[in-house]
This record gives sequence, structure tokens and C-alpha cells, in this order.
Amino acid sequence: MLDQSITLFGQAPDYWKGDYSLANEGNPWFNWLLRQHPLAFEAGISAWVGVFSVVILALPRRASMTISMAIVLGHTWGAATWICFVWPFGYWIARALFLASSIIIVATWERFSQSAA
Repeated sequence: MLDQSITLFGQAPDYWKGDYSLANEGNPWFNWLLRQHPLAFEAGISAWVGVFSVVILALPRRASMTISMAIVLGHTWGAATWICFVWPFGYWIARALFLASSIIIVATWERFSQSAA
């Protein structure tokens, strides 16, 4: 959700005035959705969350954990790219974001391992 919020926050003022051709997003599919309309982007995010939630719940434990890790790392990286280029001290903020993501991943997996035992 952070990646999504920062992506919307990072759009140019003219984008919000209706010039959706100015969409700025590295993911080609979501860039296309942003170029259609911000609500299309939001619908795409909802579909993304829904599809991967089902996939993660349906797959065996190791596969679901691998996909979960890939999603977390991908979105942390996506948010970090915005942070690095938009905010002062962005590099350091992005490093802190990766640290926070790592802490949350480890805590979640430890808790999951305890409940699975």
C-alpha cells in the first residue's frame, strides 16, 4: 500500500488536472492503468491484491512464502525508487524502509512458524 500511495503522490500536478498521459510509473501494466485514469489504477491494485491473496492461500507453504517475499521486496523496492528521487535524504529513508520491511518479514515468519508447529 505504501508503494501505491507514493506512486499516486508522485504524479505531476498536471496529471491531477486530467492530463493522464503524464503518468509516471515503472511497471508497464500499472503505468497503462494510470494513463487511463487514477481509478483504473486503483482497480488494478485491488485486482492485484485479490489475485495474489488467493494464490498465496492456495499454494503450499514454501511456494506461498516465496511469492510473499517477492511481493514484499518488489513493493519495497518500488516505494524506495520514489523515495530516493523525490524526498530529501531519500537514500537514507529508503534504507530505513528496507530495514523495517526486513523486521516485519522476520517477525511475521517467526509467528507463522510458531503457529504452524
